Amino acid sequence: MNSIKPTTRIRRWLGRYKWLLIGLMWVLVISLGYVGFAKYFNSIGDTHSFGDILYRTLQLFALESGAVSGPIGWELQAARFLAPVMAVYTAIQAVASIFWAQTQLFRVRFIRNHVVICGLGRKGYLLSQALRNRGERVVVIEQDTGNDFLEQCRENSITVLIGDAADPALLRQARVDRAKYVICICGSDGTNAEIAVNVHKLVSGRKGKALPCLVHMYDLQLYNLLREREMTMGEIDAFRLEFFNVFESGARVLLQEHPPFNDTPGQRSHIVIVGLGRLGESIVINAARAKWESHAADSDQLRITVIDKQANTKTESLCIRYPQLEKACELVPKQMDVKEPDFERGDFLLNDQGYPDVNMVYVCLDDDSNALSTALILHQQLKALGIPIVVRMLYEAGLATLLRKRNIDHDSFVNLHVFGLLERTCTPELISGCTYEILARATHEKYVASEREKGSTPETNPSMLPWEDLPEVLRESNRNQVEHIRVKLEAIGCDIAVTNAWDVQPFQFSEEEVDFLARMEHERWIDERQRAGFTYKTTDNQNKTHPDLVPWEQLPEEEKEKDRDVIRQLSELLSQARFQIYRFREKRI
Repeated sequence: MNSIKPTTRIRRWLGRYKWLLIGLMWVLVISLGYVGFAKYFNSIGDTHSFGDILYRTLQLFALESGAVSGPIGWELQAARFLAPVMAVYTAIQAVASIFWAQTQLFRVRFIRNHVVICGLGRKGYLLSQALRNRGERVVVIEQDTGNDFLEQCRENSITVLIGDAADPALLRQARVDRAKYVICICGSDGTNAEIAVNVHKLVSGRKGKALPCLVHMYDLQLYNLLREREMTMGEIDAFRLEFFNVFESGARVLLQEHPPFNDTPGQRSHIVIVGLGRLGESIVINAARAKWESHAADSDQLRITVIDKQANTKTESLCIRYPQLEKACELVPKQMDVKEPDFERGDFLLNDQGYPDVNMVYVCLDDDSNALSTALILHQQLKALGIPIVVRMLYEAGLATLLRKRNIDHDSFVNLHVFGLLERTCTPELISGCTYEILARATHEKYVASEREKGSTPETNPSMLPWEDLPEVLRESNRNQVEHIRVKLEAIGCDIAVTNAWDVQPFQFSEEEVDFLARMEHERWIDERQRAGFTYKTTDNQNKTHPDLVPWEQLPEEEKEKDRDVIRQLSELLSQARFQIYRFREKRI
């Protein structure tokens, strides 16, 4: 995160503790007034009870008891001036707070096609800023009135509603029924799930495009279990449930930017992972699976050395959950603390001949300071060999900024890389980590590859653009096709399930089933096009006409074969999102 100016820090601190300071000032003024009146009455020989003096003091706030004759002490003098000032200031602040809250509700009343973010922790804040910078209208729901990020949201014209994001009334005020999508990113998995359930109820009558509800699941095992639920909520009441996890997304991005495999011919890949927390676990699984899918697991096995205080227990648990893990890689647990002498000696970096054979190190400790100091220890041992070390930190700032500056001034840390987990995952593009987006993108890429084989080009077929450049209407069409997968499978007695096994054989449809499901896909596509206003005529996307808007029997055989290819590739497509097809009853067509 960017450094914050001292004046900004002071303003935020004052905003957070404003009412506490106002309360203390009231206590001070009342105390000064009471002491001042007590001294004054004592000086003129007049006796008053505690209640009488307190009553006269409270009247100071209404300018009714400060006019007295004779000598006046400094306490009463100060109270006479401060009391009305505090009364007016408090009234202004109270009115401003009420007015601001009502203004927020008034603004939301007329908003549509906006993004609702439930939870303003570090992840929610980064996401809200990224969306706002992209030009999106953002509504944040946050329960903590003292949240440090509230003032920054207000400064960036982000509407903030204070309250419980799981409250259906507040969700209704946020107009989730007219939102572009909803993101549940509170600190509790249970709270996020409750919000999603209530959003589903509120949008049950929504028409048109489905509302994506993106739910963050902190627990990786729960995240994997719930991914099946995504596919069951496809077209129910125009509600699309999608789960994401910053550790899973972060591992994929990190491995893309810093690949674990050795490019040197004849040398096997050996990576070291320090810290087998959620990110470390995701790196192990994604790296091993990538090796498995490269069909080189037997001939060039990947070696993964894991450093953790509970390395033995954690690796054993991983091997139970992922049966092919030990076949895809040689998993070597080293149970030690990074502060122990054994770690500083670095024997785990050496091969049997006593030479370092590591090609990549990932430091995945939760504490930023500890992670960076650990990375520096490893750097001292490996710097002469130029072996890259990637250290996971929450932000690419703070200590990471100092390291980057040193790299500019000096090349001694050139092989030490910082990966800001939250900055790299809490972005609008996090949607690409959800199941629907993975499958929709894969569907499009298969279509492009198929068209390229037939000699088509982006000039002759505008739909062959890369996914990032594809118009939103065509991307949504791919998502709709993915949503309908489960409907088609259920029609022939099949379903899908998440699998941790990597050697599942592709599901084989009979030719009769392929034809039946291809017909269903064509009918779904016709319904989608007609709802978008398309009619039958020579292709003209601008005027919303298409020549294939005809019954299946009248469709040219070449076009029928395209739909059949979609069905034949379904099993392979689903495997990319780690799903497998299974049959739960006899097929009936």
